[in-house]
Amino acid sequence: MPVATVRNSNATAKKRPSPESESGGSMKNKEISNSCSVAIGTNKDFMDDDAHLKVTYSPGKKGGNFGLPNGGKLILPEGLFGKKDTITCQVASPSQRWKYYPTLPSYEHITSEIYTLQSTMHPLKKSVIIQIPYYQIETEHNEINVKGKWSDENEWVDVGFLKKEDCSVELEVDRLGIFIVTFTPKKEIFDVTPQGCLYNAHISRYISVRFPKKAHDKPFQCAIQINPIPSDKLQLAKELSPGETADLILATEFIDLIPSTPCVFKRAVSVKLPLPTGVEVEEENDDIAVLQKTENGWELVDSKYKFTRTTVTFDTKSLTKFCVMQSKPDRKKRLPPAAQVLENRNNREKGEIVAFLNLQEKLWFLVLECMPQSKLESRVKEMSEKGFKHVVKEIVKKDEGTNFFRRPQKFQQPTRQLQVPPTCEINDGMKWEFSVVDDIKVNSESNYMENRELHYFRYLPESYRQFVIEPKTNEERAISGAINLDPLGIEDKNLKENCTCSIHIEIDEETVKAYFKPEFVPEEPEPKKEKVNFDILNTPVFKEDKPEVPVIQKFKPLPPTVMERLMRTNRKPIITRVERESKVLSGKSLRNLSKLVPEGLTLAVHLNLPDSTITGLGFDAISNGLSMADVTYKILLYWKRMCKDKKDGAVNSLTNALRDMGREEIANIVFERHRDNKELSPDAFTPLFTPYQ
Repeated sequence: MPVATVRNSNATAKKRPSPESESGGSMKNKEISNSCSVAIGTNKDFMDDDAHLKVTYSPGKKGGNFGLPNGGKLILPEGLFGKKDTITCQVASPSQRWKYYPTLPSYEHITSEIYTLQSTMHPLKKSVIIQIPYYQIETEHNEINVKGKWSDENEWVDVGFLKKEDCSVELEVDRLGIFIVTFTPKKEIFDVTPQGCLYNAHISRYISVRFPKKAHDKPFQCAIQINPIPSDKLQLAKELSPGETADLILATEFIDLIPSTPCVFKRAVSVKLPLPTGVEVEEENDDIAVLQKTENGWELVDSKYKFTRTTVTFDTKSLTKFCVMQSKPDRKKRLPPAAQVLENRNNREKGEIVAFLNLQEKLWFLVLECMPQSKLESRVKEMSEKGFKHVVKEIVKKDEGTNFFRRPQKFQQPTRQLQVPPTCEINDGMKWEFSVVDDIKVNSESNYMENRELHYFRYLPESYRQFVIEPKTNEERAISGAINLDPLGIEDKNLKENCTCSIHIEIDEETVKAYFKPEFVPEEPEPKKEKVNFDILNTPVFKEDKPEVPVIQKFKPLPPTVMERLMRTNRKPIITRVERESKVLSGKSLRNLSKLVPEGLTLAVHLNLPDSTITGLGFDAISNGLSMADVTYKILLYWKRMCKDKKDGAVNSLTNALRDMGREEIANIVFERHRDNKELSPDAFTPLFTPYQ
């Protein structure tokens, strides 16, 4: 069995989707008015990923309402499509998001799956309505946005939408493409003139700004934005940075006052902000301080404070980011470092990067996943039930791995150990570059060479990459490999070290030998030759009388003009075309299929093979010591020879038999590969081992 170790751990935080969107293909709003045969599952299965994420409809001239994956909806008007026109919708799986997701600013976050819609009709003559579900977010301080990239363009643009009550957005578009739902912090903008103004914010009734007359020579706009600090984030900052936050008790939200033109006012501006939750002040309080973000970092606001029960008012000559904090008695000067730590860690969480292995006889699957630390235990249990083994992790100290010589040192007093162990903190949009090294490699048919990044999406249910791995050489010995992960775009040295991982994998010799074991390919049975009857040489030879030649009457030959008229025809010549068999019925395809369907005799029953044939194949397998996969392969070869139509008819018979056996997911993959005119390669069955909720 495989054994693995990890040198550092890092992780990601995910938000659980809403019940409407989490149910996979349940599609609460799905209404299908036309009779279309589409495979849309009602319960998303781990073993059936991409089959549930793509639907194709032939709506015809009537149009109607159609369900989309993950609870989406499509409304097509009447008269838009013809009889042969189709429209396809595909949701990017977590392992394929890197192909589609846009580059967003740090304050904008993805909160829905990526929907791609294509049609045989281009451009559309009428508008269509698309409903896209999104995962529930905190709406008090955030607002929803929809971005789209049209099929004939390369730039992402904002798309108008109507927000629905069931956590979905409705788009009315006359062009198809890629669509995604994002969210950004709310902004409240107001105008300021040289005559001054007093503005009471709507976003919070405890915030107000008073500009005196001639504070600035020119009119400008000012924006108010609130970034809340959840209590768990405050607690995490105290836990991971006890030195900087030792004197911090409570803090308000980060409140941004952003002028459109950065400036220093001629006259001081009065700003009123709320006190931390639960704090009420009757008189002056020396433990309450207002901090502001400057070019040099966080600093205390040097001004006289005016308190009410729930607010504090101060004067300042520049607008920036503010935060009101409560410290321990006489410890206000220790708050700026705490504000810096709190700002850096406000969007981070404890996380883990984990690997899951599924080692079959001829197929090795690797899933590299980013998840919150709190979800690790349940995820490991869930993956274990699906046949995946969790790679065991081990945190390595910095001194480990050094191979240089050190002189023995004199006895020294033991140094004080760090109170906080290395912890990987992750945030939305964080990326790692990874590489697979040593004795293992990624299968050439995987997309490893196209993209080697693991991207964390905090507000989506999953963030993972999946691959098929294999030994790098043909040596039948125990092998070991490693997956090295380096975070990208992180300047903090400690955070980068804590988020750098090396996942080590060891596979025993027995598993490697089973991988290289030659596959038994039974030969197709040759037709039996009839035995020669040698007794015929002893039989007497009888002379046969020559038959009498009948007298043929001679007729007068016809003229050439008459013969030409009789031989002339208006019928077109009949051209017979040899129809090739489907690629999913090739010997290689059937061999790969037989590995996943060991119930060969059951499959033979559903393929309507004669009972005598099934019995003969069963006894033949027992006598020759064939494996279950070999029996299935032999049955499929026999069934293929018996089929007259080795294209659509045979494929339909095979997929129907698989569905009757309860192997719906394999039948869908066989049908998809047949439609795309591709063979059943091992990588085609990768979706069967994809962790999807």
